[in-house]
Amino acid sequence: MSAKLAVAVMAAVIGSGCIRSATLITVKPDGTGTVEQTVLMNAAALKGMLGGLGEPQPSASGVSEDELRKAAARLGEGVTYVSSEPIKAADGFEGAKAIYAFTDITKLRVDQDPNLSGSTPGGVSATTKKSDNPVTFAMTRTGGVSNLTVTFNDKPARDKAAEAPPTGGPQMDNPQMTEMMKTMFKGFKVNIDLQVVGSIIKTNADHVDGSRVTLLEMDLEALLADEAKLKEVQKVLGPNASVAELKPYLKDIKGLKVNDPVVTIAFK
Repeated sequence: MSAKLAVAVMAAVIGSGCIRSATLITVKPDGTGTVEQTVLMNAAALKGMLGGLGEPQPSASGVSEDELRKAAARLGEGVTYVSSEPIKAADGFEGAKAIYAFTDITKLRVDQDPNLSGSTPGGVSATTKKSDNPVTFAMTRTGGVSNLTVTFNDKPARDKAAEAPPTGGPQMDNPQMTEMMKTMFKGFKVNIDLQVVGSIIKTNADHVDGSRVTLLEMDLEALLADEAKLKEVQKVLGPNASVAELKPYLKDIKGLKVNDPVVTIAFK
């Protein structure tokens, strides 16, 4: 999920909650590395919601390794499946963690949005369709230093429909709506992190811990708990607002970490 989607969540109700997604990209100085993707779903809560709406309920069966192997194609050229394991957390979230290897990070395409297809209990889709909204990477080497650039799609193309003011979405002045949102998105978390094999020399990222950079972190449960700040941000939201424009309003919100749309990392 992009930082932009994190903002959009505050403007419109997402079609499905109960998702916990974590992506860890590990890159070596030569541009090779791995992607560890964990997608969990609160199966019990989602079954209850869908059952009440008369919708088909998600399967309780295990995640297919064959589906995870096919999903490697979505991550880009030269990406191969390495391993996977089912995960069942104590709080009712369950799904799978899959590890993929890539030979060239410049060909890697990581989806900004958690996969909500529901084709497996963890929401991991076997589709080979590549993301329409990927995080992309560029990398050069100079004098033993690897220069990595990570780019998020920050702003959509403008069109007449997008120029109209946003309609619908959660009305945070309505206590019932607020409580419904809090219940729906309890446990909803999305993380995209990047870890270098080596030492970071220089970066413009705002969230760095040793050799690890948090590209995006969203804890929607914590985000919705700060009702006053959420209402303040809603006032400046627009259909074409970029993260760069909204970043000053986002920095003090608990449960949300975003960077500039282009993150540079020099390491060796």
